[in-house]
Formats: sequence, structure tokens, C-alpha cells
Amino acid sequence: MHRAIRAVVLLLLVAPLASLFGSRAAHTLPLYAARTGYMCQQCHFDPNGGGPRNDFGFMFARNRHSTDADTTGAWKDLNLTNRIGDTMPVYFGVNQRFMLLTGTSTHSDSLDRFAFFGMENSLHITFQPHEKLTLVYSRDAFAIDASNASVEQKEAFGILHFNDTHYVKIGRFRNPFGLRMDDHTVATRNGFLDLSSGQGFLPYDPRYPDMGVEVGGARGPFFGRVAFTNGHANFSNGFAETKAIKLGYNSSFYQGGVSFYDEYQKVPVTNLKRSTRWGYYALGHHGPVALVGEIAAGTDEALPVLPGAVTGAKTNLLAGFAELDWAAGRSVNFRARYDYLNPDRSSIQVIRDLNSHQRYALESEWVPVPFAELRFAVRRIQHQDEAAFGFKDETQFFTQAHFSY
Repeated sequence: MHRAIRAVVLLLLVAPLASLFGSRAAHTLPLYAARTGYMCQQCHFDPNGGGPRNDFGFMFARNRHSTDADTTGAWKDLNLTNRIGDTMPVYFGVNQRFMLLTGTSTHSDSLDRFAFFGMENSLHITFQPHEKLTLVYSRDAFAIDASNASVEQKEAFGILHFNDTHYVKIGRFRNPFGLRMDDHTVATRNGFLDLSSGQGFLPYDPRYPDMGVEVGGARGPFFGRVAFTNGHANFSNGFAETKAIKLGYNSSFYQGGVSFYDEYQKVPVTNLKRSTRWGYYALGHHGPVALVGEIAAGTDEALPVLPGAVTGAKTNLLAGFAELDWAAGRSVNFRARYDYLNPDRSSIQVIRDLNSHQRYALESEWVPVPFAELRFAVRRIQHQDEAAFGFKDETQFFTQAHFSY
């Protein structure tokens, strides 16, 4: 197990050295940033990536995830834009994910689950009246079931641009800690135990925004973000005590960054008093091969249970993932990924082993037409002690359709 973690760390540290021998690919998810050497704001209005795309990002999607124009075939004359016009600078976007998930455990001769899931169904509207102001609004019509059919507001924020590199973001946005992944089940986000123990790594759900202020900027190849948000606090208890910091370096062949997250619940609304996380991520490429990975750790402090006690019990966590991607062509990508998650790094070896989990995945992505992507995957989840808490080793298969504009 410790060898596996050391392997993840080694891959992340070797990435900037290996990528020195590569050149900028012609081909943002973190994968696309790894391939191109661009920062996330090259394609997205949000400096941390995700959400609606700007002009360049729309062109990248229209060209089926390539910076080269599609000059041959059925799509060479496709002339579209996501912007209404110069005198009406409104950008429109959609994002929908739909998945069929199946799974079987080692203790079953048949499928344990076979069901369709609506993962996302978002509408994005962005106003950019001039280069110093950007207003982003996202709505998600996703409902878990008929009893939860309300439309949920996602992100709603404004960005004041002081110049090309410095900004302040105000409103409702996603926390800048670490990588913003389209797959929330990677070990350093929510984790892959949602169908077994429900344990995850982050003390918040990265799919949903927080409310507060973020300040960011860059100087040469170095960049930084600082956010102050509510966390689990709200207007009724009135104490926002959540901070996040990201500092990094970006070049045409490598991007790496360190992140820190701290939430102190001055007026507790959960059983946690304080949650801290810290991590390091790396992106790099060599020709058509790209590496994306992250290693992170943290501590959760529970509320004191003894009268007069200042601190409560502390739980240490460790998580990491590394993936290797190969772009076989403009519209095809193959991926191998390894995840490790331990939500309780106890000093007691037995407890630490009971909380050790690994996932191995092989995935492929195909973009048959612009703005439509099909993903196929097989994933194997293994627990260090399968008997712990009734966990079962499981093999999962899924097919996902992703439509975006």
C-alpha cells in the first residue's frame, strides 16, 4: 500500500522533468490544460476553470478538443459561436451529463446495480459588457428524484478585472482548492466510496459552490488565488471562517500547484470543529501523452465531548490519484488512472488498514461530433480489508454521454 502511494508521489514529481522533452501539443479540463500548456482561464471565464466557455474555449470545443481547425471532413465548414453579438455581449452555454452505471461485487454472480443517472443539466449565461467586468450565472435543472424537483442555483458571481492578470471574484462560486475535476469521484475530491461507506476526502462537496470573495493574480509563470468564504456557516450563525489558498507555476509543458484549505466552525453546524486540507497537483505532457495527478492530506477535528475540553478527537486523511492519458487522435482519448483513499490514517495499524481503499480504472473518450462526447469505463474498487464495515470489492462499468455548448 505504501508503495502505491510512493508511486503516485513519484509520478507527480517526475512530471515536470519528463515534460521538458516535449513540445506544446496541438490538441479545460485539467487534461486539456496538461495537453496544451494553457491555464484554465484560456478557455473559461472562471480563472479556476469549469462552467461557461469564452470565445477561445468555444472554438476548442467546436474543433473537438483541438486548437487546430477541423479543415477536413463533415465539420470543416461549421461556423458557430456562443456569443450573441458585439453590442449584446452575452454568452450562452449548456452542459449535460447522463450515465448508465452497472456494478458487480466479488460476492455476487449477478449485477448489484444497473441504473441510469442524470448527473448534470446546467444552463450558463455570461455577460461581459467590457473587458473589466464579467458576470457568470449558472442554473442546474438536475433533480435526484420526483420529490426533489426544484431548480437549484449553482454559480452566480461577478469578476472585476484590474488588468490582464489580476482580478477579484465576488458571489457564489466553487472553492479554488486543488484541481477542478469533471469527475467528482477521484480520491482527492469526494472519493469513490459513495456506493459503499459514503466516505470522502474533502469536507465539502466540490460539485456545489460556496459564497464569498476570491482574489487572484499572476506574475510571469507564477499565479495565486486566495478565497474567503462561508464554508458551512450561513447567515443565521453569521461567522464565515473558511480560507483557501492556491499557489502555482505554469509553463507550456508543466503546471504544478500547492493548495491549502481551512474551515473553522466558530458556531458549529456539523460535528466538526475544524477541517484542514493541503495538497500538491501536477500536469504535464510529452507529445500525445499527458499526466494529471494530485496528492493531498488533511485533518478533521471533532467537537469536544468532555466538559471544558478545548479540542476534540482528530482524524487524519490521505488521498491521491495519478492518470496517464493518450490522445490517439483529435476525437479519441484513452486513460489509465489509479486512486488511493484513506479517510482515517490512525496511528493504530489495524484501523489504518481498515480504511485503506484503492481504485483502478481504464477509460476511453470519443467525440464523434462537435459538442458531444461519449465515455466508456471499467473500474475496480479494492478494500484493504474487505470485511470492514461490510465493504465489498466491486467492478463497475459505465457509459456516459456528455453534451455541451
